[in-house]
Amino acid sequence: MIPTRFGSGREVQRVEDDHLLTGQGQFTDDVATDAARIVFVRSPHAHARITRVDVSEAQTMAGVRLVLTGAALQEAGVPSLPMPMNFKRPDGSDLQSTERFLLATDTVRFVGEPVVAVVADTAQQAQDAAEAVWVEYEPLAAATTLAQALAGDAPKVVAGGPDNIVAQTRYGNRDAAQAAFDAAAHVTRLDITHQRLAAVTLEPRTIVVTPREGRIEVRLSTQMPTGARAAVARTLGLAETDVRVVVGDVGGGFGMKTGTYAEDLLCAYAAQRTGHAVKWTATRSEDFLSASAGRAVQTHAEIALNTEGKILALRIHGQADTGAYPTMSEVAIQVMIGPWVQTSVYDIQTIDFQFTAVMTHTAPTGAYRGAGRPEAILNIERLMDEAAREHGFDRFELRSRNFITPEQMPYTNPMAQVYDSGAFDHIMRSAMTQADVAGFDARAQASAAHGKWRGLGVATFLEWTGGNTFEESVNVQILADGSVEVFTAVMPMGQGIQTSLTQLVADVFDLPPEKRKRRLRKVMRWLALLGLATVTG
Repeated sequence: MIPTRFGSGREVQRVEDDHLLTGQGQFTDDVATDAARIVFVRSPHAHARITRVDVSEAQTMAGVRLVLTGAALQEAGVPSLPMPMNFKRPDGSDLQSTERFLLATDTVRFVGEPVVAVVADTAQQAQDAAEAVWVEYEPLAAATTLAQALAGDAPKVVAGGPDNIVAQTRYGNRDAAQAAFDAAAHVTRLDITHQRLAAVTLEPRTIVVTPREGRIEVRLSTQMPTGARAAVARTLGLAETDVRVVVGDVGGGFGMKTGTYAEDLLCAYAAQRTGHAVKWTATRSEDFLSASAGRAVQTHAEIALNTEGKILALRIHGQADTGAYPTMSEVAIQVMIGPWVQTSVYDIQTIDFQFTAVMTHTAPTGAYRGAGRPEAILNIERLMDEAAREHGFDRFELRSRNFITPEQMPYTNPMAQVYDSGAFDHIMRSAMTQADVAGFDARAQASAAHGKWRGLGVATFLEWTGGNTFEESVNVQILADGSVEVFTAVMPMGQGIQTSLTQLVADVFDLPPEKRKRRLRKVMRWLALLGLATVTG
């Protein structure tokens, strides 16, 4: 085996599983509390004008502590959610977006948008009172697909807006790319649909907010505790030091639990208003309706090759559905972050990229399993396979001819992203050997003899680690007894971070296996101080 940094390749047992498999995990919904419950009345329309909201009956029902409407929140000065910025529209003007209040005020823009929040002593009382709320709507025309939203006569998500385009970015040289396509021996074109996806986490969105002597404690299932702290402080008009966010075990995030939702902030506001703990656990239907969705991108992709199969130019024009309320992260993911890796591990310098973020009357989209990078990689890999099929190249050899070589490192791609290292052809050849690609035809014939199909796929994947969007400090101390303490705010959410930390520390400091369990306890105790883990045993 080739020596690797940090000794990756050593056999390592996962260290975070025992307490979960033995039922000792502590998720947000597991926390014992006498919290009141909050239930949301949601829009049944993709687009409608709210003509009347009557909460009078609900306010008088047993156990009800508080009933909130959009109008009441505006009167109280509760701020709307932050809007995206820093990107431009096709004409160079500032981006266009909708202002989102925690509860809809005069218009609803997607099915499932919260309109009224009811807080009561029990979940059943809150549900009964929510069903007593009367909301009247005037349905309006809706654009629920990219094609509908981009049509000339499309219903506007922003009332009075010129169209439904949020922002657009362009990268590369359009004329140079066109010249390359004109001179190319081979051109392949594809239309690719990256369908909208709903994240299904084992643990749905869950939050408990408790007032504590002028401060607010938020126990939350989230991927980003510090972001939640800032959002709650902003909503409640508090200093961030007056908000404590505690995160135990997280039953999956997948990007869906990156941001802070309107429902989360409404729980925090309700707790502050009532002076009592308030809890919300989303139903699976609520997560399907209103949690951040993934992907929702349409892409037209083209690649130009010379007679030997070398890539001359790449053209990608994509349209991303941001839903009704674009956020900074979802716009950046589709018009900037995904494009950073669009050329992947291939030596491509001539590009023509255009990425357009578009509003529709649907739930917002956002980060999901790679945040824009999987879409970009799928685009280029589908093009490589299709170009090989159309023009008679071996799909492995076509990739090999176009890989960035180790001699080109450090390599700057056309999106100005620097690759520090990579032996991509070696990696692919090693994978081919281990997968016994040479023996595939024989295996396929044997399968066919039994009436079965056998397939062989290939794809390369480039992912930047650390990147240039976030930074995190980690403190490491070597103690007198030879053990190591690690202090980090990295958020474990089911993806094996504790094992990764254990492996890194063991490899860097060359600790023997018998010290790993002790070291892990040290790591977990530090994480517990941040509320990022639960220490058991």
